[in-house]
Amino acid sequence: MPGIKSLLHFIDILGVDETPDLQVFKQALSEVATDYHMARLFFDESSTADFAEYDRTVIADDPNSAEYGDILHYTFRMEDGLYFAITIYAEQGHAYPDGIAGELRAISNIAFYNYGRIKFHDLVVHASMTHYLTGLPNSGGFLKRVGEIFASGKLSNYDSYYFNIRSFGSISKRYGYKQGDDMICQYAHAVSHFAGNDEIVAHVSEDNFVALIKKSHYSPFITMLSEVSVNAVKDGSTHEIKLSATIGVLHIDKELNDISEVISLPAIAMNSAKNVLHQAVCHVSDELLYQVSEQKRVLERFPGAMRNNEFMVYYQPKVDSRTNTLVGAEALVRWIHKEEMIRPGAFIPVLEREGAISALDLYVLEHACADIREWLDEGIEPVQVSVNISRKDLEDHTLPYRIADIIDRFGIDRKYIQIEVTETMDETEHGIMTVFLDKLYEMGISTAIDDFGSGYSSLSTLRNFKINTLKIDRSFINNDVISKNDEIILSDIIHMANALNVEVITEGVERPDQLEFINKVGCYLIQGYYYDRPLPLTTFIKRLKTRTYPENPQEIDGIPTEEIG
Repeated sequence: MPGIKSLLHFIDILGVDETPDLQVFKQALSEVATDYHMARLFFDESSTADFAEYDRTVIADDPNSAEYGDILHYTFRMEDGLYFAITIYAEQGHAYPDGIAGELRAISNIAFYNYGRIKFHDLVVHASMTHYLTGLPNSGGFLKRVGEIFASGKLSNYDSYYFNIRSFGSISKRYGYKQGDDMICQYAHAVSHFAGNDEIVAHVSEDNFVALIKKSHYSPFITMLSEVSVNAVKDGSTHEIKLSATIGVLHIDKELNDISEVISLPAIAMNSAKNVLHQAVCHVSDELLYQVSEQKRVLERFPGAMRNNEFMVYYQPKVDSRTNTLVGAEALVRWIHKEEMIRPGAFIPVLEREGAISALDLYVLEHACADIREWLDEGIEPVQVSVNISRKDLEDHTLPYRIADIIDRFGIDRKYIQIEVTETMDETEHGIMTVFLDKLYEMGISTAIDDFGSGYSSLSTLRNFKINTLKIDRSFINNDVISKNDEIILSDIIHMANALNVEVITEGVERPDQLEFINKVGCYLIQGYYYDRPLPLTTFIKRLKTRTYPENPQEIDGIPTEEIG
């Protein structure tokens, strides 16, 4: 009968497992099908019910009553307070005796049970595809909908975006995490409101979002993401906060290798915009993907390179230009892989971003201490060697003690080592660096601020940090013509530093006019190609033995300054 077939089909599409009980039920249902004279089945989920649960009810005023015989309603109350109703229409002229009605009630019970199962399944699926906080699709929900657009052949009409709310961690900390969640929800609502019905905005994690937006909406979407207004309440007052995003963009103009690339590729571009380019927007390109591939190779090779001692320490001399005398050196790392030198710019930023730089910094310190120990043992008086420590290392509160332990382990005087850190770029790092430098100062280990003049609050550096040396950033002398403003600023910096008993050295000196200028403003300690490039150990030992440079440092008998390996 049609009604029985409808009910069997309903049970099938619910996805119920073919258990032995269900098979028996289906078989039994088929055997008695001809006895039911069912014309129609109707399933309805309602907010109210006008009839008692599980009752057999014949409704005479049903508008369809003239076409059918008995009309049975079986209703079930669900856990969420709603009702599920099954209406069974008999063929015209047929009535259901109690026995048949009882069987239909049993069938209805099974149908309701399975309806509950599939409804619960739908809720689980929905939850698994939705971000709990904002209600937007999560990455799984995003990819599901992207897959539907891909199947329609229209994916190339879109751009894919991965964007991160800039400095949201600090904002959330300032207003409290509850307010932070509320701001995220406001932000999600504003961005999703921009998207059309055939576009997608998803919330993938914390303050990270993805979107699939039509190519024709590229400019307005980028503009919108540059400033989204939300409100936060603090101390009873409502504050308007404008949130901006760092954005990675993938222009989908060719077939993707995998549908997940609509997330992964713009995420790569966003990370590049945030951590490398320091700009608001970055687009996926072949060049960017090649760079990322090279960075991945660096990370994969790094542990083996450390084990195999592929990293070599080179020394760049520091010279007193008044006497052309070698007075110090900076230890710089070079990576020699299969007789090929990998430039520092290709691996140091990568290791810093991935948190692997600390091991390399301490590796260089150990090798510098070992070299100084060897010079002493051979009767060669060392010069002070400065070793760079990345700002990324400074949050490790044990670092000052580890540095001191390494120096002491080689049995050398702590005066032979100086620790260089780059001037801070923000207020938080400024505080962390203060603690670090204070501890080294207490331990009698010399410290230097590198790239002075390029970072955060340089004058406060002079006031707050306990340091021995300032290294003037090369940007002050890197112009073809050195301005009067540069001269005034540098003169004042050097005067203040000298008054505070802090020595000053200028890095990046390459030309005679630069040397003349820097001497004119009162700085005589020089590091740069004018005297020497970074030198391999054997060449630097020759410099240690001679100590003095000729009037023309570009010509040193038997030791070419270009020798860097």
